[in-house]
Amino acid sequence: MLVRTISLIASAVATVLLALCFITFPASRVENANAYFQETSIRASGLVGTRTLALTFDDGPSAFTGKLLDILAQNNVKATFFIVGSRVKHRRETMERMAREGHVIANHSFSHAQLGRRYAASPELLLEQIAGTNDAIAPYVKPGQGLYFRAPYGVWRHAHARILNDDPVLRNYVGPIYWDIGGQIVTDDEGNTRSAADWDCWSRDWDADRCARGYQREIARKQGGIVLMHDIRERSIWMVQALLPALVAEGYKFVTLDEIKALDQFKTPLSQDVPVADAGSTPRMGLLAQ
Repeated sequence: MLVRTISLIASAVATVLLALCFITFPASRVENANAYFQETSIRASGLVGTRTLALTFDDGPSAFTGKLLDILAQNNVKATFFIVGSRVKHRRETMERMAREGHVIANHSFSHAQLGRRYAASPELLLEQIAGTNDAIAPYVKPGQGLYFRAPYGVWRHAHARILNDDPVLRNYVGPIYWDIGGQIVTDDEGNTRSAADWDCWSRDWDADRCARGYQREIARKQGGIVLMHDIRERSIWMVQALLPALVAEGYKFVTLDEIKALDQFKTPLSQDVPVADAGSTPRMGLLAQ
């Protein structure tokens, strides 16, 4: 009788402990920690303090991207390009060169839409933005490359992750990817530029050298990180031309997002026979079907 009583008590305790585990660690929390689109932007690159930089360029390709590719090649640097899908058809040769020279090609939505509550309320609109670009960049993404997404303007909602993770293809994306460097202009009391953001530099009519100094000072303080820049304004290209040789001379290492270990936890193995996400009613094949 005593043994039976002890056994029943032990069983009850085990049941309670198991229930507490599920209360403390809900299934959705465990799943989201393993991969797929995250409910908030991924901000921890693991590169700060390592003297390692991941250069990322948003909003292209543009008429100026070819010159940027020249500068990257001259300095033997590979970068990550967050592509606006609607621009691809106008710059196919640039996209081919980008792929040929070993840069990572990533997703920045189809029309650079600000993904606010309208897109949370209308999943088909969100799928058009992400799946549309997935289709556009598919011919240029090298086999085995990770799939990455950055939200335009950094705007993102929890509901977006849930919508996209229901899709068997788009759930393979890592994102949204944020940045460590290049997000804002900061000046000190004496008017010295401590940090810079190229898009804001040009809105203030700064020259490329002043903007480059802001980037260089932020990089010097943080000693590494994901760097946000753009390749749709010529002054951004001039800025990179001034900045990049200095960073190379200072001994910084350059990586693509594929080489950032901190992002591995968000990756899923890619199946080679999964159809690309469908934003409409007609099935399509793309990135994961090559």
